[in-house]
Amino acid sequence: MKIAGFFSYLNANTYCVDLGGNILLRIGSLGSPDRRIYFTNSTNPPNNIPIPNRIVVTNVSRNVQQAPVFLRPFGDFIIHYPTSYEVTFNNQLVVSLINQEQSAVEIANNLNHFMD
Repeated sequence: MKIAGFFSYLNANTYCVDLGGNILLRIGSLGSPDRRIYFTNSTNPPNNIPIPNRIVVTNVSRNVQQAPVFLRPFGDFIIHYPTSYEVTFNNQLVVSLINQEQSAVEIANNLNHFMD
């Protein structure tokens, strides 16, 4: 697996992963601190599609599979901060959402910083 970017639970951006076969996994906002994982095809504009067969979303913080919910006819997986998740497709790990506690540090322009 490789780091492919970051998404925030605080904004309304949608993060997308092309799973191939005309399937896009999307992580969209439900309002902080909740997100949903849902699926579309890759047309422009994309059309919502049902959760593909053999998709499993696991809450790795608790080692339990997430059950889909039906906020819309096609189904979604609800995810929450600060939990970490894994998504498998056809028994292959395709996406890991790894949440970490960390802070950005800002300092005055005239100060120096280092790690000890």
